[in-house]
Amino acid sequence: MKKILTAVAALILLQACGSVGNVSMKEQSESTINLTKGKTTKQEVVERFGVPLNTSFTEAGNKIYTYVYDDASAFTVETVASVALTWGLAGSKTRGERRELVVLFDGNDTVKNYNVSVSKIEAGTMLFK
Repeated sequence: MKKILTAVAALILLQACGSVGNVSMKEQSESTINLTKGKTTKQEVVERFGVPLNTSFTEAGNKIYTYVYDDASAFTVETVASVALTWGLAGSKTRGERRELVVLFDGNDTVKNYNVSVSKIEAGTMLFK
């Protein structure tokens, strides 16, 4: 019985936490981003936040940089119950938070506009989709 409980605890810990994305976004919010429209350059954005996760362009050819950081945990009631009762075969549920920064640059590679969002994220497998 002790081996079974140890195995269940190990499975829970293995599925417990995870983060993905640009770590420089981990603690960022609307009040901490500190970009100045028309003044902050693309180089300064890259120095502050690193290489963007995604780069795209507007129809006019202006660059858009996207930075994302997801911080989530599978240590939820659903996952614990699944692991304890079915060895995880029923699936798992993950909940957390996404921080995202989207920066639009003008033709001179300075910040034209930007948006910061912090939102809840949720994912599941098997029975918890």
